[in-house]
Amino acid sequence: MDNFKSEVELTLEEMQKLAEFLKKHIGIYLDEDKIRRFKKKIELLMLKHHITSFSSFYHRIRFAKDEVLLQDLINSVTVNETYFWREHQQFEILANEILPALAKQKKDIRILVAPTSSGEEVYSIMFAILEEANVIEHTNIEIVGIDIDSNMIRKAQVGLYSQRSLEKLPKEMLKKYFTKVGAYYQIDDMFKQNAKFLQANIFDEELPQKLKTFDIVFSRNMLIYFDKKEKEKVFNVFYELLYPQGYLFLGHADANGIDKMKFAPVKSGFHIYRKI
Repeated sequence: MDNFKSEVELTLEEMQKLAEFLKKHIGIYLDEDKIRRFKKKIELLMLKHHITSFSSFYHRIRFAKDEVLLQDLINSVTVNETYFWREHQQFEILANEILPALAKQKKDIRILVAPTSSGEEVYSIMFAILEEANVIEHTNIEIVGIDIDSNMIRKAQVGLYSQRSLEKLPKEMLKKYFTKVGAYYQIDDMFKQNAKFLQANIFDEELPQKLKTFDIVFSRNMLIYFDKKEKEKVFNVFYELLYPQGYLFLGHADANGIDKMKFAPVKSGFHIYRKI
């Protein structure tokens, strides 16, 4: 007879212990509200892996180094809310001001998007660059998107999006760059072939060595999920990832706590900074 339990009930203390593990080892910060919100998802994840006790679950992720289970856990607690052309003024400044200035100095320009989520931001940058054709005629531009969530990386590589993701995108771009497939929109293969998506953790100490250096880093709406100490770590990583005088684009809620000794504002009100 199968004695496997059909339900799992985690205590608040167990969820707090899990939250401490995620913060220390992965860099993901879960406050009390998120602990309550993600509790059911973790319980369902345990059932999916046929685990009925927290001690077994914790042992597998902490000591047995079960990479499949750990990745499923990460995918369960990361928040991926994005859409095309969000805060589009930054894309326009990038295409019309920053990239032309960089193109006068170098032929190869590298852009990092962290986190990339399901790829909307990487592709939005590509659209902005393509619309500014005089830049790409003389410059090689590489765009790399990273995310800790493997599901998001797969979605970005597939490039299939709902109407909701595309509501803010100018209609002429939607018509030019997508094909309607049932209720969804498929991005043109040209963009998928020229975008590079990698699964990576921004808190990986070897990340700068793995990814090398970039001229521009986009990081929007990620830092709001970290506490002060974790934010400082991320800003240090960005500093290492950027070339001297490289640009950092942040979301409107991310700039709080930025190290003013390392980054100086470029355009007031647009949350664009330059490495000092």
